[in-house]
Amino acid sequence: MRYKIIKSLSQYNEYCDKHEALILKDESKYSDEIELLELLIEDYDQRMMKEKSSDLNPVELLRTLMRDSEISQTELSNSLNVSRQLINDILGYRRNISKGMMIKLSNYFSMNQEAFSRKYSLEKNKAALQSSKKPMGNK
Repeated sequence: MRYKIIKSLSQYNEYCDKHEALILKDESKYSDEIELLELLIEDYDQRMMKEKSSDLNPVELLRTLMRDSEISQTELSNSLNVSRQLINDILGYRRNISKGMMIKLSNYFSMNQEAFSRKYSLEKNKAALQSSKKPMGNK
């Protein structure tokens, strides 16, 4: 059992495959090794998420997390016990993320609250979002 901190995506995939194989093989016999792999995989996930989240405003981060998790606005709103309209308003830069919502999102996506608490401009980002949605070819 020789493992190191995960430093690349290929190493991450290798450890995930090994983790799955050990669980299928004999979970109780390899429990210590499985636990170590889980810690290393979780550490890598957290480091990558922190890196990813530092470049994005909270709404962009939420969009990315929803896309990567393949979760719809409806599914997220049901999971967080909030209205679908609230999620839609946040994603459309019509409402800021409240402290309560920040806590719910950080718990749901297993992230630090600071990822959803950074300042961002509703008006500036709303305008950018709307201009990116305009149909092409119409002048």
